[in-house]
Amino acid sequence: MKRKLLCPVLLLTLLVLPVEAKVNDASFPNRAQVEQALRFATETWGPLSCRTGEISAVTADWICLREKDGGEKTFFLKDAVIFVNGQRGIGTALRPIAPGFNFAACLYLDQTGVLRLVDGWYVGVEVEVRTVDWERRILTARPLDRAQTDQFTISPLLPANHPLPTPGEICYFLLDWDYQVRRIICIP
Repeated sequence: MKRKLLCPVLLLTLLVLPVEAKVNDASFPNRAQVEQALRFATETWGPLSCRTGEISAVTADWICLREKDGGEKTFFLKDAVIFVNGQRGIGTALRPIAPGFNFAACLYLDQTGVLRLVDGWYVGVEVEVRTVDWERRILTARPLDRAQTDQFTISPLLPANHPLPTPGEICYFLLDWDYQVRRIICIP
């Protein structure tokens, strides 16, 4: 009897522990798998070039990257390893979330121009803005799920004419792969 009761209790405990551990972990996905895959790709194909921007469209066969200058280029996904928020994934998972809400991406190409690795990133944090320093490109804010304040660097992907929040505003910071703010959505 005791053995039957112990197993469900142990199973329940094991199911609960990972949930509790995740609550206290860092808020952002781990990028170790991406870094390992980049090392492997470089060892296999030599130096890789990197193109950055936002994914404007994607199918199972190709991906379209909109770069900061507004230009778009399409790449075939046939030989590419895909990462979505630091984890292996599939290309179609990188589709725009909604109109204007796109994954940021680093596309790594070999020396012949073949796409070898896609690092797609759509991660954000809800914050209360404390200070805005446009000259130093720093926003100080308190994530709503934590007590301490953090400094966030403004990403080069954030357009220069993008309106900045004011201290006290509650906003959602959409981050790039370097945890820099690439888009700010303020609650009206």
